[in-house]
Amino acid sequence: MKKSGVGSILIECPNTIFQLFVNNEEEISKIEIFMGNIREVKHLGINDIYNWCNRQGIEYNTHFNYHKELSAWKTIKSYLHYQRQKMKYQIGLSFV
Repeated sequence: MKKSGVGSILIECPNTIFQLFVNNEEEISKIEIFMGNIREVKHLGINDIYNWCNRQGIEYNTHFNYHKELSAWKTIKSYLHYQRQKMKYQIGLSFV
């Protein structure tokens, strides 16, 4: 992922932190609209954010969001889910 540009915006989900890279005013506008819309949504999954970023052409990077209060078993399950989603989108995007 390219990490240059105007700046970045973080979206923190329960298990994933999305870092969106903003390169111009148009992308800032798209992200502002998206952020306004997600405040109205009751359930937003990481798939929704992955899909939105890819459809809009917004560059992003993801990081696992570790929570100290979770048990070791739940942390492992969360990490495996995160890795599975990340691989799904990396493999899926390579065929586009």
